[in-house]
Amino acid sequence: MKKEAVEAIVDGLKQAGINFISLLPDSDFIEAQQAVMEDKSFACVPVSNEAIGIGVCAGAWLGGKKPALLITTDAILAGAFPLAVLNMQKNIPVMMVIPYRGAFGDGVWFMNAFNLTTEPILRDLQVSYTIVKDLGEIVPAIKQAQVSAEAWLRPTAVLLAGGIIFEEA
Repeated sequence: MKKEAVEAIVDGLKQAGINFISLLPDSDFIEAQQAVMEDKSFACVPVSNEAIGIGVCAGAWLGGKKPALLITTDAILAGAFPLAVLNMQKNIPVMMVIPYRGAFGDGVWFMNAFNLTTEPILRDLQVSYTIVKDLGEIVPAIKQAQVSAEAWLRPTAVLLAGGIIFEEA
C-alpha cells in the first residue's frame, strides 16, 4: 500500500472522529494497520477473526466509542452473520475500511472470487459502500461513511481499490 494512502486512511479516520479500531492483521493492509496501532488517537484491538472484530466494535459503540473495523476483503464473508445480527438487527453502526482485492484491474488470479462476492454480499447485507480508487478520495469517503453509519445506525464500508492497494496495469 502506498505511503500516501496509509496517511490518508489515518487522517480520514481522525477527521471522522474514530477513536476505536479493531483489526485482523493482513498483508494487504499491514502498513495502515500498523499506523493506527502506533497512533495514540486510537484505542486498537487486534482480533483473531472478523466476527470477533465486528462484536468488539459493537461493544465499543455501546460503550460510547466511535469504532471502525479495518479488515480484509474476504472478511465480509466471515463476518456476514455478526453483521446481520449485531449491526443490522440491533442498529449498531460500524464503519469498515477494506482493501478491495479482486476489484477490476487486480492482477492476482485467485482474487477474482472476491470480485464476484464482495459487492453482492454487501448489498445483500444492506451495507452501504463506496469504492475508492484515487488517493484524494480516501479522506472524504471515510468521513462520509462514518456520517452515514451514525445517522442510519447501519454498517458502512469504504472499499479501497485500484492503485491504492495493487499495481495497476
